Amino acid sequence: MKITYIGHNHTHDMNFEIQRPHGSGDYLALLLKSHGLFLLNNQPVVLPPNTFFLYQQGTPQYYKAYMEPFSNDWFHFTLEDDEADFFESLQIPFETPISLHHSPFFSLLIKHMTCEYYTKPYFHNQSLDHYLSLFFIKISEAYQTYYEPLTSLHINQLVLLRSKIYSRPYEKWTVEGLAHEINLSPYYFQKLYKKQFNISCLKDIINARIEYAKHYLTLIDIPIKSIAENCGYENDVHFMRQFKSVTTYTPSEYRKLHT
Repeated sequence: MKITYIGHNHTHDMNFEIQRPHGSGDYLALLLKSHGLFLLNNQPVVLPPNTFFLYQQGTPQYYKAYMEPFSNDWFHFTLEDDEADFFESLQIPFETPISLHHSPFFSLLIKHMTCEYYTKPYFHNQSLDHYLSLFFIKISEAYQTYYEPLTSLHINQLVLLRSKIYSRPYEKWTVEGLAHEINLSPYYFQKLYKKQFNISCLKDIINARIEYAKHYLTLIDIPIKSIAENCGYENDVHFMRQFKSVTTYTPSEYRKLHT
């Protein structure tokens, strides 16, 4: 592995934006120290600080500052043919956010690599090679830990949260708020939630509200607009649209069919 360009603890203003439709011609490793807006699968995604992100060679790169100055460590690097197998064995995914619980350790490694790269001591090539190997080995370990099987604690926490959602679907539930309740990042929380229940958290919230609406439609004779409000919707048009999307019936059709 060979570093082609590197920077440590760089901070940019609110107008910072990287847009490379054909990539940078090499691999790019990023360690976020601020929030950043990335384009993943053509969808904008906000990544939090302490996130590692790796671009593959030739992959389009798009990221920018989000709500604050953009700060990160980064380095571009290349792989020789005989290094590809080693790198592949680490199973580090490209274009996938990896949450780092000990990001200062990785930042310190990049700081040392930056110093070696620009001061060029006698054995700087050998030192950089060892630093890079250590860096990516530890990133691989962090990734394996990040995606480890659900623990019993996580399962119990998720089941409890889902029970709260279905018992009070009218609340203004948000992914950020639910993730905060069990001290997880929103991104990691959504991963665990879908892995446990085979449905995204947002879709589950919608399903909970629709199930609650069915109760009102079949047992209580009140206007559709009131039902929408009781289920947490700010307007009945949005409620009717989601109800039909889930059940294939309008609320009125469902009421007529089941009463």
